[in-house]
Amino acid sequence: MTGNAWSCYTGVSDVVGDALYEDRPGSRYAYDSHVVNHRGITVGDVILIRDKHLVYGHAVVEDIEARPDEKTMLRCPRCGSSRLSERRALLPRFRCLADRFEFDEPQVEQKAVTAYTAHYESTWLDFDPPAPVRWLTDVYAGADRQNAIRRLDYGRALALIERFGGAEGQLHLNLLGAGQVPTGGHVDAVVRRRRGQQQFRERLLDRFGAVCAVTGRQPEAVLDAAHLQAFAVHEDHDVSGGLLLRADVHRLFDRLLLTIDTHDWTAQVAPKLVHRHPGLADLDGRPLQVAEHTLPRPDLLDVHRDAARARWRDLREAS
Repeated sequence: MTGNAWSCYTGVSDVVGDALYEDRPGSRYAYDSHVVNHRGITVGDVILIRDKHLVYGHAVVEDIEARPDEKTMLRCPRCGSSRLSERRALLPRFRCLADRFEFDEPQVEQKAVTAYTAHYESTWLDFDPPAPVRWLTDVYAGADRQNAIRRLDYGRALALIERFGGAEGQLHLNLLGAGQVPTGGHVDAVVRRRRGQQQFRERLLDRFGAVCAVTGRQPEAVLDAAHLQAFAVHEDHDVSGGLLLRADVHRLFDRLLLTIDTHDWTAQVAPKLVHRHPGLADLDGRPLQVAEHTLPRPDLLDVHRDAARARWRDLREAS
């Protein structure tokens, strides 16, 4: 099977929703001629959208718009590199990643570029839950780790989609193989069921009752079986590695916006999310609604907590 597949980095999160970015995950991807590999993406290519921590889903490029634009470039005043790190909590504010020079005021350069927008809304499918970005390590076709757009090995990319995409991913692969990806329509959603998932949920209901681990007793219909480990990694349904979570809480958990601290067994919500949505403060600091003898494996929760806090730091620095 041949084709092109790309990993596309986005600075837009489902928390920030920053209007300064023209990306809209699930709909379009914006980049320009200053980006390495900008000429590589073409209509019909497979793209996976990611940030620093998670891969959110995949799509097939339906259309690419191009227009002249102007881009503001910030450069190191000593070496001229544009590879700068902005430290919002430290002074000097900027650090050059090329020569490690620290400074407060970068050189500002206006550069003519071609702005591109790749549209893919009709073929977008979420990974549910999102895949840890580490799973792309063996899928990259090259070692260009700093590039926002990176070529993927096509066969390994499709295998990753199959692994994390569930039944929808399988359908998507079949459409790709048959050349039937629609343009202007939508891929029909299908119910995603991993082998053993329903039995796993039933076992968790037997273990915990109809109780969300964060919000307490809930109608059984709104409770999801949440894996504390990436299911595709371990290929098992051990109840000590699972919790029942209300569907909206489960989504926050999967996106590293809510975690559980095993030091005091309380839920923690990303501070930036609480700031923007004060109603979520009710979840922050809430004791886990699970009997002591049914507590899940702390080592799995600790891995999730560390990943969540890393994402929170990035969200804080981006504000």
